[in-house]
This record gives sequence, structure tokens and C-alpha cells, in this order.
Amino acid sequence: MQALRYYGIHDVRTEEIDTPDCKEDEVLVKIAYAGICGSDLHIYNQGMFIQNIPETMGHEFDGIIVKTGSRNENFKPGDKVTANPMVPCKVCRSCLRGSFNTCENLGFIGEVSQGCFTEYIAVKEEKLIKIPKDTDLKTAALAEPLAVAVNICRRAAFMPGDKTAVIGAGPIGLLTIALANQVYGVSDITAVDLSGDRLSLAKKLGATKTVDKPDPEERFTKVIEAAGAPATFAMAAKHTSANGFIYVVSIFEKDFVFDINAIVASQISLVGCNVYTDEDLREAVSLIAEKKVDITPVISGEYALKEGKKAFELLSSRDKSAAKILFRM
Repeated sequence: MQALRYYGIHDVRTEEIDTPDCKEDEVLVKIAYAGICGSDLHIYNQGMFIQNIPETMGHEFDGIIVKTGSRNENFKPGDKVTANPMVPCKVCRSCLRGSFNTCENLGFIGEVSQGCFTEYIAVKEEKLIKIPKDTDLKTAALAEPLAVAVNICRRAAFMPGDKTAVIGAGPIGLLTIALANQVYGVSDITAVDLSGDRLSLAKKLGATKTVDKPDPEERFTKVIEAAGAPATFAMAAKHTSANGFIYVVSIFEKDFVFDINAIVASQISLVGCNVYTDEDLREAVSLIAEKKVDITPVISGEYALKEGKKAFELLSSRDKSAAKILFRM
């Protein structure tokens, strides 16, 4: 079967690998769609997270079961599914408390084991989440990144009257805007980004105002930092109102210095948002299946696996018109 594999920074190759068989506690899934995540770009550009070289990349996917192991009880061939791709260590303090998304050694498929940028993947039954049969698989492929937005929105406890800014209109920022507006009823959302194309998407998804930088004196009660740059973190701190909140979801590639005194003086609460829980992922599947949120504008294009390098080059370029790119199998 074809697979897109990581060999080093800026070196991804489409090649043939063996089709996996499924063990007694696994199922074999024929992948329908798989999405390129921001963490995949960190791997491609910086070599972050990856533990094995070469490795089949990717962790966002959905598909259809084609084979089940002998101990399977809840799934059958033909079922549409996605899966929780997290690989927690299960022995650290967080894992022992059941907080797997804060695992001290958290990994994902595509980093510590075979990922989903391929035609078939064997998945443990306990990791599977069933997708209702009438659900469009192309849209359902966004369940995993939408789960990140679910976690952000839950931690932010959004209410309709919140004055909110989302800094960074990449896929996570866009999905957070959609969820905050369409599900939580937030009607005052400013999207901040340098890309006019992404700001147009933010407007479609529920942003009420789009800018490349906030007005100098403008302040927000809740700010989502989804860009992951020192300058955007400083922007978030500057434009959060006294007693407000900054929710940081970004992965920062380098250490940086910021003015903690400004945060202290204004009693700003700084809150980290790391991926999602299994409950968040199930909620994301339900939101998509029940059409409670329209996130289709986030999908910018589809590529075949053989076009993998082209897709990574586009998302890593200075052209930021694309948001989420999916591989179709």
C-alpha cells in the first residue's frame, strides 16, 4: 500500500509499505480522508516530536472498517469510524489520574508509531469512535482538530456576551471561531491574521470583525492565541482586558521572553489548552454528524498521497491562503 513517510526535515516520500494485519484486539480501517495538522508541519519543518525515521506520518483520519480481530465486540466491517490517535504513557502522574491529554510523555500515531497518511491502518478497538452511517466522511475527517476547538471552548466557558479575539486564523483558530459562534452563541469575535484569505474564511465561519492587528486601545475579555509566535503572544497580552483570560493552544518552536509584569498587573489568567480528551473527540463527531456546526469552509483542498510533498510545501510556504488540506485515499 502507498504511504507518505518522513525521512528528515523537508524530506517526505511516497512509497510502498506492507499492509498491516489486525491483531485480535484491533480492526483494520481503509482510510477515506486524512488531514495535515499543524504538528505535522512542525515535524516537516523542524523535526519535532518524531521518534522513528522513516515513519508514516499523520494522525487525523476517518475511514471504513474492512476487517475485525477475534476479540472485537462492538464494530463490524462497513462501519464508518475515526479514532483517538493519542499514545499516552499510562504510567505518569497525569495518566494515573486519567488525564491522558496532559501525559508527561504524550505522543501520537505518526510520531511514535505508524500514522494515517496511508491506505490502511490497524487500530485498537478501544481507540475507535463510530461515525453515524449518513455522515459525510470528508467533513468528519475534521473531527480530530474540531476536538481541539471543543477543548478550547470548554476551558474558555464561552457565553454569548463575551468579547473575544482569536489570534491566528489557521485551522484551529477557524474551528474555534465556528464553534464559539455557532454553538456557544458568541456574537463578538475578532479574528486576527495577516492572510486576507484566511480572514475571509473566518468571516464565513462566524467572526464579526477581521483585522491584521487590533486597534491600539481595543481590549478583549477572552483571547485565543492560536498563532504560536512571540509577537502574537505579546499581542494577546497587550489586548486582554484587566481580569481577562488568554487561552494558549499553539505549539511554539522556540523559547522566548515576554513581560510577565503586564499579566500580573492586570490580573490576566493565562490558560493552556493541550489537545483534547476522549470526551471532546466524541463531542466533535456528534457536532459534525448532527450538523450543529458548519466547518466545511475550513477545507481548502484535497490531494492524493503521491502529491504529499507538494501539499507540505504549500502549507509551509509564505502563501497562507490554504487552511486545512486533506489527503483522499
